[in-house]
Amino acid sequence: MHDPQGAPEGTPNGAAPRIRRARGYRLYGIDGRRYLDLHQDGGRAILGHRGGRAVTAMKNALSEGLHSSLPSVYEARLIKALARAFPGCRSFRLFASESRALEALSRTLGAPFAPSDIFDPAIGAPPGDRPRVARWRPFLPAECAAWLDGVEALLPVLPLAVGEAPAAVCFRDGQPPGCLESDALPGFLLAGVLAAFSAVLAGDGASGAAPGEGLRPVERVLDSSRTWGRRGRYVRALFDAAAYPAIHRQFLQGGVLLGPSHPGPSILPAECSPGEGKLLAGLFLGIPGG
Repeated sequence: MHDPQGAPEGTPNGAAPRIRRARGYRLYGIDGRRYLDLHQDGGRAILGHRGGRAVTAMKNALSEGLHSSLPSVYEARLIKALARAFPGCRSFRLFASESRALEALSRTLGAPFAPSDIFDPAIGAPPGDRPRVARWRPFLPAECAAWLDGVEALLPVLPLAVGEAPAAVCFRDGQPPGCLESDALPGFLLAGVLAAFSAVLAGDGASGAAPGEGLRPVERVLDSSRTWGRRGRYVRALFDAAAYPAIHRQFLQGGVLLGPSHPGPSILPAECSPGEGKLLAGLFLGIPGG
């Protein structure tokens, strides 16, 4: 059964199905259908849903009572991991939402910043002038790292979140007086993020940069397409933004959840079955014209 807009039953505003449970790269809707997740919470679920190591770390921290927004050892541990990952940055903040992170950026750099002002290497090449602020995403091709050299601040897309937390900001230089301090965040959340981020940096298991064997046909389709672009596991739309909502709905009807906004990114899963790979290749090839 479908709503008048053609979205699956239980889909609010045609954007995504209502989900009963999530595991790996698959979502299970209240309509009884299974969906392959290419949204992956904007990249915060790039290791899949219910990642074992992160879930174990969160359970252990919860068993220690670290469920409240109180200072904990995990804040310092996560900041140390960020410092190791981004040695060119000198100071770090953790916030409860991206809006708080953008507020900190605006105060520190002396100019207002909106999400559209943040350079995202997953969906575009850098502009002629070097961007002041950029997102860091795991598993981008190595050549993208040079695009981030010299930016004043990085916003890493961490591989686990509850809502939008934590939203990290890594400043190239020490902050001037008046910069926002980190928000207090629950220890169990920071423990899970630390475990997931460590897995990303180590390249453990399913957290590899390359899609699995089942996605080889999808890669071939994307790499020869004039309407989709691929940068590692990240996929962006090259067609007009006005067409994106209808295409998003068509993928959803086919059992695939794309990123919610144009041009993306959508993210290929680290693994899928041959049947799922064939489905994805057919959708990318046929909508809108390969």
